[in-house]
Amino acid sequence: MDAANPLWNPWINDRNTFDLYLRRCRRQAEEMTCAAQAAEIVAERARPGETLLDAGCAGGYYYWSFADRHVPVEYHGLDYTPELVEMARTEVAPRAGLPRGRFSVGAIENLDREFDTIVCFNVLTNSPHYGLPLERLLRCAKKRIVLRESMGDALVVRYTPDPYLDPGKRHVRVYHNTYPLDEVAAFMKEHGFSVTPVVDRRTNDGVEMVVDIPHWWRILVGERVSA
Repeated sequence: MDAANPLWNPWINDRNTFDLYLRRCRRQAEEMTCAAQAAEIVAERARPGETLLDAGCAGGYYYWSFADRHVPVEYHGLDYTPELVEMARTEVAPRAGLPRGRFSVGAIENLDREFDTIVCFNVLTNSPHYGLPLERLLRCAKKRIVLRESMGDALVVRYTPDPYLDPGKRHVRVYHNTYPLDEVAAFMKEHGFSVTPVVDRRTNDGVEMVVDIPHWWRILVGERVSA
């Protein structure tokens, strides 16, 4: 399926997070440090009129970080949770003067459209594995990809119930994986990209506890060097 099933999708079974996303869309919550850093990384590289895909965009609130820094890209968002895409279309699109169609429902694994830049932050960590979705992103990134995931020395797969979901939904299991940093970088190089690590501003490449699970956020910037 190209859209999440609400029976097992954690993002639609977490009212607190859903409300936080809504506040971010309405600019009623503090800007995320990682969103600001994503925009600044792209601002140093993008050219006017280039296209950008926010892969796993949730409510599309990263748009504001790019707009506030006048990053001259045509912003698109993709997410597999229909309720979050509708939030982006209802809350961000009209405020930003964007067409509703800039936000699409879909799975990264099925992506088949090229964009100059692809940003994927805090998404693949919650996937069964990074391989297939990252491969699709790399194939569809014409010029560059900016990736932020939990990455360290070794593969750690966690698939655990989330105690912070809504009552009655806390049996829903969520992936919180950590991937081998060198392996991910090598995978990107294999697909024709030079890879540069950038220190994560929020954590200084240290550990952050997310739902009581350690995450080692790392940023890799890939620049295409071959077809």
